[in-house]
Amino acid sequence: MTITDISKELNLSISTVSKALNGSTDISERTKQLVCEYAQSVGYQSRKSSAIVGRLAILWGKPPQGGGPLSVIAEAFSRAAAEARYVVVSTVTEEDFDLNDYLAGNRFEGAILLDINFRSPVYAQLKKTKYPLVLVDNYLAGNPLISGVGSDNIHAVEEAVDYLVSLGHERIAFLGGERESLVGAERLAGYILGLAKNSIEYRYDLTYFGDYSMQAGRDAAEYYLQYEKEFSAIICASDVMAGGFIARMKEAGKTIPGDLSVIGYDDMGAPELELTTIRQNFERTGELGFKALSCIIGGLPPQRAMVEYELVPRRSTRKFS
Repeated sequence: MTITDISKELNLSISTVSKALNGSTDISERTKQLVCEYAQSVGYQSRKSSAIVGRLAILWGKPPQGGGPLSVIAEAFSRAAAEARYVVVSTVTEEDFDLNDYLAGNRFEGAILLDINFRSPVYAQLKKTKYPLVLVDNYLAGNPLISGVGSDNIHAVEEAVDYLVSLGHERIAFLGGERESLVGAERLAGYILGLAKNSIEYRYDLTYFGDYSMQAGRDAAEYYLQYEKEFSAIICASDVMAGGFIARMKEAGKTIPGDLSVIGYDDMGAPELELTTIRQNFERTGELGFKALSCIIGGLPPQRAMVEYELVPRRSTRKFS
């Protein structure tokens, strides 16, 4: 019996179970009693003792969306940390958030940061951090306490362009993510590099930026329809935006992939779309995030770990004729 098994049986997160077993004050006494009584009933024992190794934080740039890619990463990170006997506490950074004060005041050894961009309140504080940090889909060179972990965004989108070109597409649009984030900039760079490598001129008017939401996908489709942009394929920086884009295009009488081939990014469900996409390994990202943080805590130099990706062809793309 492991912490993971207990969390599944009680339908609680890994971090909540870990806190309960380690006597943390971050959860209610009722939850703590429920977990401890169940653990005792099934004979749960830690690998060494019930004493915790330390405390780690998950810091969110925005309130987390349940079930999304970042939530999967956070859960995998928490699971790995709990198995190593760390207590993990999740917090959303506010406008007046002070990174060093928060970590010091709550006795954290380090933190993993999710969903931050160049405008996030905490971003400007990273260069002066006094604590080990791991940034997801982000990186900041020059600070020996900061590592990064995430997808190889540039080469993934570049490969998507190559795939569309192999199907005969030359007019390829791009629906990008936030321009003020590293991941958004890298996916745009991959698109531009892919076009250049295939001797296709980059056209700014075929590029639209959104916030990874379904509405952003619908807005992008509306833009392309309103200005009568001509293209045969599009790469979307998330599956969610791809879903909104496809829905609006279908309302306008377009067929997928008859009129337009569509590629997404993440591979996070929506099987009814039969969406060609770039699959990310979010579980692995969370696990590597913990390992990278452990390495910095242990005195090893920072690194930027790239998690494997896979282009998964499905029925939303076809040969252009």
